[in-house]
Amino acid sequence: MLMQQRHLLSTDDLTLEEIDKILVRASELLTPSGLSVFNVDTLVGRRFVLAFFEPSTRTRLSFESAIHRTGASCVHFAEAGSSVEKGESLDETIRTIESMGFDGMIIRHAVNGTHAHIAARTSMSVINAGEGTMSHPTQALLDASTIREKFGRIDGVKVVIIGDLLHSRVARSTTSILRRLGAEVAWCAPESLAPVDRSGYSLRFDDARSAMEWADVAYLLRIQRERIVSDVVPDVAFYREHYAVDDSLAVQYPSVFVMHPGPVNIGVELDASVLDLPQCLVHRQVTHGVAVRMAVLEQHSR
Repeated sequence: MLMQQRHLLSTDDLTLEEIDKILVRASELLTPSGLSVFNVDTLVGRRFVLAFFEPSTRTRLSFESAIHRTGASCVHFAEAGSSVEKGESLDETIRTIESMGFDGMIIRHAVNGTHAHIAARTSMSVINAGEGTMSHPTQALLDASTIREKFGRIDGVKVVIIGDLLHSRVARSTTSILRRLGAEVAWCAPESLAPVDRSGYSLRFDDARSAMEWADVAYLLRIQRERIVSDVVPDVAFYREHYAVDDSLAVQYPSVFVMHPGPVNIGVELDASVLDLPQCLVHRQVTHGVAVRMAVLEQHSR
């Protein structure tokens, strides 16, 4: 039975029971090597709009795959060439889309607060596919799902997030959900890229090596260059020396799983060879992304 909650704006809006239902459902859609079935036909007849107002490959394709695997259909809204370029307001665009009979919108937008603004003005389901620097709920859910699969639990798992926490919506959302589920979360970054709110973190590490010594999971973030408006990014050589997980460091800590939301800046925060190590979960995260988004669509469709 589908849940009646229409929108997914933030994982903070979900109860622990709702999070567990999504993670359990996602696990049913996975096998050790991939996804269990092609089409579960749970959302036949549902119609979604994918509206991505900023670039995306993984999230957009993951949602599109999830929609097709649940038997629903989707169309793509592109800002370029649309009436938005002619001056139409976002509110009017949403009203026009709703008038065409769509059941839900999956939106990615660079402006904080956009999803809540839209959700308050439409009867369609609104699913946040990434918002500004604040939230990325389905990424947080797939991260939790990946860790849960590897450890059989999240409670007590030690996760260190390394990189640009200042600008990262992934860091905010993933830290929040992991802490709610009982994980111990630490951070590792230069001061110029430190999180504004540090209350959710138990420890800080000054370099990746000491972080790996402590952690069960090292979660790498890319330097979010497109969101940085001032000169706060450190020299790349300095950054690699202190915060990158290169091949030699990863090999020294084979029991520490390596995660990354993608896309990876190869040669900056992570070496290409690390992606092929058994402890690297980056590609498994992508698989979990499809399963989790299938579960989200099933439980947040009106």
